[in-house]
Amino acid sequence: MELSISHPELLTIADEEPGRSFFGGAQEWYSTEWSRRAGCGPTCASNILAYLSLTRPALLPLYGYESMGRADFSRHMEDVYPHLTPGSAGLNRVELFSDGVAAYAMERGILLEPHALTLPGRMARGRPAISRLAEFIEAGLTSDCPVGFLNLHRGREKNLQSWHWVTIVAAELEDDRLLVTVSDEGRQLQLDLRLWYQTTPMRGALAYFAERPAPHSEAKDDKKQ
Repeated sequence: MELSISHPELLTIADEEPGRSFFGGAQEWYSTEWSRRAGCGPTCASNILAYLSLTRPALLPLYGYESMGRADFSRHMEDVYPHLTPGSAGLNRVELFSDGVAAYAMERGILLEPHALTLPGRMARGRPAISRLAEFIEAGLTSDCPVGFLNLHRGREKNLQSWHWVTIVAAELEDDRLLVTVSDEGRQLQLDLRLWYQTTPMRGALAYFAERPAPHSEAKDDKKQ
């Protein structure tokens, strides 16, 4: 089964140099040395928030710029960063990521509901079956939301950096196959998540977001029933 967000092309970012483009943001665009070193989490969040804004009129305030050019997207990344500021260990827990995205959205009058899955290392007891990863990614992509992916150790997946967030935009899901297409540092890459999950000694996480109805809307709906 092949899945994708509906409009991956919306994550294409035009460079100032004619004819050059990127797929999603790159942490090297941040303005400070630390944010360039540790800013993969807020970069991933920036990709997700921009896509939600561009595909849902009600979520338009999540991206406050007219274009998807590098200059405007870099400003968007700087807007997101204060809500997902990496500490000395980066954004190494999914709660730091999901809470930061929700806080950014709330500041703009939007309620987002985080969905998160923590993935223990391969020696952990009670570790979910790999089918749970596939189910979670399927849920995110079929809801038309890119999925944030954190890994603390890349295992044997050589296309992946350790201690790093990337943005999943598509997947090939079969019983013996879990390949994902991601945005990583402005590039489109393919990762073997089955290989990663089978070989990583450290934990990881997945996260996506859905619009949450405002409380007064829910109250109105209750009255109608």
